Amino acid sequence: MNLLKIFSGSPPTSRLGYGTTALMAVQSGQERLQLLECAYEAGIRHFDTAPYYGYGEAERVLGEFLREKRNQVTVTTKFGIQPPSVVRNRFVNQLARKILGVAPSLRSTLSKKAQNLSKTASFSAEAARKSLEQSLKSLGTDRIDLYLLHEPSLTDAASSEIHDFLKEEVRRGTILAYGCGGEFPTIREIALNGLPTSQWLQFEDNVLAPHVSEIRALGPNCITYRTFLKALPVVSEWLSANSSIRSEWDVQLNLKLMNEGVLPALLLGLSMLANDEGIVLFSSSCCTRIRDAARLADGNVLSKEQIQEFAKLISPKIKDLSCHGE
Repeated sequence: MNLLKIFSGSPPTSRLGYGTTALMAVQSGQERLQLLECAYEAGIRHFDTAPYYGYGEAERVLGEFLREKRNQVTVTTKFGIQPPSVVRNRFVNQLARKILGVAPSLRSTLSKKAQNLSKTASFSAEAARKSLEQSLKSLGTDRIDLYLLHEPSLTDAASSEIHDFLKEEVRRGTILAYGCGGEFPTIREIALNGLPTSQWLQFEDNVLAPHVSEIRALGPNCITYRTFLKALPVVSEWLSANSSIRSEWDVQLNLKLMNEGVLPALLLGLSMLANDEGIVLFSSSCCTRIRDAARLADGNVLSKEQIQEFAKLISPKIKDLSCHGE
């Protein structure tokens, strides 16, 4: 996989990154480690996590995986959103996963309730310091490559207290770079205001929400996500409903758009092309899909010309696609 240098002092990393949000979807610790190993063997060298993911477990599992690989990869973690201590308890987490394994129908209901209960945020320097110390411990490392404010408000991102803390941690070497990650409207405001915490910005970008070019034009480095989550089913359904357009595009692209794997390849290709100097994240609890994504990111499946042509074809249809997805 093509590598790029994104941080001074960090090893070269991959433009495709693996997000650890999917780790807790599998039941055993060994399976989680296998997913991370699968991503690494496929050439992925950037891993994204947060204390909130898996209520603290994702960082710990990633730390276990990184014991002998830390100097070969880059790591993003975050601060600001923390689950309450009751759900950070490992015994509680393990028991909950066993219950959900026996009664999976409870998963959706309990997950929504847990998110509402646990999404509390604190962006004081003291809270950030405690979070950093815990993340370093969980990850088993002495440094974080990229440290992000997790879903801050514009006021949080503009805090001089937080910026002073981050600058000091860069000086100490505990973090190498910093920025913000969250929903696009807030991230856009952070970028427009040119805040010191906008060195790196992480946000949604896909064919239905093509945001990255706007942010890149303002100067920040970009990490994007949600390439597939909503876009893939919407584009697939829209093409199925518009057979004449699909047939024309098949000819122009020299592809069969509805063949298995073609649309995911094109959508990932668009994301990689749009954010060609940053990182594109994805998450999966299936090793086969992880390998497929890495293979697509290598550029060995579709040509750059096909991806560029697809971009030209689909860009005028974004409004139709967005309406189709509602």
